[in-house]
Amino acid sequence: MFGKAPSLWYKPKYSFPNPLFIPISEILGLIVFIRKAIKRKVFIDLPSVGVGSLALGGAHKTTLSLTIAEKIRENKKRVGVVISGYGGKFQGTLIPQQKNTEQNLKDISDEALLYLKNNFPVSTNKNRKKGADELKSMADLVILDDFFSSLYEPWIKIISITKDSMGNGLIQPFGPLREPIISVLWSDTILLEENLKNSKYERKIRRIFPRKKDVFYFSIDAAGILHFDGEGIREISPEQIKNKKAICISAVAIPKNFEETLKKLGVRVYEHFKLKDHSKITRKILDKAEEKVKKKDADIIITTEKDFWKIIENSKNPPEILGVKIRAKLSEDFFKKIECALNE
Repeated sequence: MFGKAPSLWYKPKYSFPNPLFIPISEILGLIVFIRKAIKRKVFIDLPSVGVGSLALGGAHKTTLSLTIAEKIRENKKRVGVVISGYGGKFQGTLIPQQKNTEQNLKDISDEALLYLKNNFPVSTNKNRKKGADELKSMADLVILDDFFSSLYEPWIKIISITKDSMGNGLIQPFGPLREPIISVLWSDTILLEENLKNSKYERKIRRIFPRKKDVFYFSIDAAGILHFDGEGIREISPEQIKNKKAICISAVAIPKNFEETLKKLGVRVYEHFKLKDHSKITRKILDKAEEKVKKKDADIIITTEKDFWKIIENSKNPPEILGVKIRAKLSEDFFKKIECALNE
């Protein structure tokens, strides 16, 4: 393991030593809540959808943002994306396939690269309002990926909650939460991962957030496989990797989720290089993976879509590699709510 969240974040709340941290966590949560209540918010003028979470990672914010952006684009809307650009040097606006964009690909964050490769214009700007303003000429609507801990107010505020992202339910540095659960009151819509149905978290959230019609469920699933064969990239059927033995590489918040996705696809995980979220995937790691395939220890090298594009763009002579496109499954009722809210 090359870097990960502290294991105590994902132990039960009342498992030692977590009980020692509960009082301090409650105080920290109260401070965050009061700050959010009294600080002046900055409103986004352009029609906008913000997707955020209470936690540092593992809530599928980017997967949900990308899925929502693609669905809105299907309705002939021009969609742009605003992100902070965490993990990248470049700050500014990038348009898919333009010369300036191609020159800056090595300096942008992995999430910005993911959106660009899916043909969305992206503004990487810690000032989300400025980022949205920069996209006005090329977008009818913007998606704010991971907006919630900032003080920016998009037209629609969505909070994603998963079992993994909640962890032990404590505030950082004692748990994965950046915000106390009561902060869901600042959202318009809550997206709950399906495995939280009837859980203690759902019951607690519904006591705080009583608007039943504004709570929806979602699940995550593979939507396709990208294949780089050493010369070009094409999309293949998930059936083509079934029963393959794989070397996995991922730089995500909760790598076990990626393993579970692969198992659903029928892929057998031989070894998994688990890197810290957003970290660089080095040539050394790629060489190790490639060597194991050459020795017939494994059949394929496979990674997430986000890491796939990072490897392709940032590595000299990347190995043959596969990338799993992951999208969210959301109800039509959810998308109807979004459409109605944007048209009001």
